Amino acid sequence: MNELIAWGLDIVRWIQTFRNPLFDAFFQTINFLGEEDFYVLILPLIFWCLHKALGMRLAAVFLFSTYLNQSLKDLFAAPRPHQFPNVWSPFKTAGYGIPSGHTQSTTIFWGYVATQLKTRLWWTLAIVLPLFVGIGRMYLGDHFPQDVLAGWAIGIVLIAVYVIVQPRASEWLSKQTWTMQLALAIVVPLVLLALHFTADTAKSLGVLLGFYTALVIENKFVRFATRAVMWKQIVKFALGLAVLLALRFGLKAIFPEHALFDLLRYALMGAWVGVGAPWVFVKTSLTPAGRG
Repeated sequence: MNELIAWGLDIVRWIQTFRNPLFDAFFQTINFLGEEDFYVLILPLIFWCLHKALGMRLAAVFLFSTYLNQSLKDLFAAPRPHQFPNVWSPFKTAGYGIPSGHTQSTTIFWGYVATQLKTRLWWTLAIVLPLFVGIGRMYLGDHFPQDVLAGWAIGIVLIAVYVIVQPRASEWLSKQTWTMQLALAIVVPLVLLALHFTADTAKSLGVLLGFYTALVIENKFVRFATRAVMWKQIVKFALGLAVLLALRFGLKAIFPEHALFDLLRYALMGAWVGVGAPWVFVKTSLTPAGRG
């Protein structure tokens, strides 16, 4: 056992000396903020009902972050604390350790939203929630402190780079032809997939492929607006989410268990979020056509 793992085990075991039923419940609950299920709910909600442009930008940095995290995990192939003696873990998450995906995802999500909304509340959430999620990952025995520190650091760096690059990239992209935009939406995820293709990266890149290809189509032919009265917002989200979950779980039950079918399934989910649901919303008068 190398010194870094030994140091990390000491920290995890020390944190777990504070175990009690209240902390168990708290950290298992807040852990949901880093789960795929949470983002399947919150990202479509933002895009469909709250802020279309923010949803588009947030999805890009979040999905790339997920892909990068999965690639780095496979590169380092580091163990998790629960694989060692005397470490409690209710989940015993499979896969490699560093960097912590939950920590990186919450840093990206709350941090990027805070850079866009720029309110004291959102900056507080952007600091407090990733902090507690990171501590929770150690408390729950799924990550070493070095995994969590890496997740925080990568998330912060990605946000900083994206905030600088995204406006210029969007301006350049807006000047390209519709065909070029469509080609880029297809080619970029496939290039990333060729660089590192696993069952995990197939999911994040499948959504990236389906969602951004759909966005190019939506911007030309649908152009839905997020604004609507409250009851229509509720119906929009309920309808959109019902189909999204049907695609997620229904296709999983039908498709063979293979990374290529995961890629297709998540691409269809992304396409539904990006153009399928908006088209239905406009056709059923749940939302007007527009750009906001």
